[in-house]
Amino acid sequence: MKIQKIVIVGNSVALRNRPHNSLTSKNYGQIIEEKLNKEKQDGIIQVKNLAFTRATMYDLHKVYPEIINNYGDLYIINIGSSDAATREIPRWFADFLFSNKRSLLVKALKAFHLYAIKPNMRFLVKLRGKRAWTSTKVFKQEYTKLLYSIQHNTNGKIICLGINQANDRVEKMIPGTQKNYNKYNSIIASICKEKEAIYVNLDDLKSEEHYPDGVHFSESGNKEVSERLLDIIHNQKLLK
Repeated sequence: MKIQKIVIVGNSVALRNRPHNSLTSKNYGQIIEEKLNKEKQDGIIQVKNLAFTRATMYDLHKVYPEIINNYGDLYIINIGSSDAATREIPRWFADFLFSNKRSLLVKALKAFHLYAIKPNMRFLVKLRGKRAWTSTKVFKQEYTKLLYSIQHNTNGKIICLGINQANDRVEKMIPGTQKNYNKYNSIIASICKEKEAIYVNLDDLKSEEHYPDGVHFSESGNKEVSERLLDIIHNQKLLK
């Protein structure tokens, strides 16, 4: 029996469903796997989701061997929101803060972040010059490296999803993020053109309907993205 594999690389946007309903919530990877297998009569489609929370381009070294060694027939890249968002704290501090360590120091820093930093997030973002965790230069280098690695080590086709536009809630909390998301989406689109990958622009999605928390897809959002992906897969015959 023929088995074809779709590999998803990304952050929590490719995993979460907000608000979550344990009975009905499915991410777009689960939806396309289910629908493609209902259509397919002579084989199986497997979706391997390698996305993980807070993932940036820096973090992909954790799953790079899996990205390549899964030898996907199709890759869906959904990363960038964690890289491009402006931040109130530097990345090294965030890594320490959200690590699995349970020392008194970590507990104290978490409390400090909760009660002193978060209430002043907007001010601190501005104080840091509206800096993101990943510069545009590094983002472009690492995104290009990812597509190059996939194309030169597998036979997989590549679809790249754009970053959801930051809504007013996100922009108010971390100013400069809307501008950054547009800038980083332009980088993704240009890399896709250069590498002959497929870029999916999601700028027309409505935040209140498709990603109400300003970042993660709702059930409606995941369904909409899955429909767009299925249209591309069928129309361009990416899986045979």
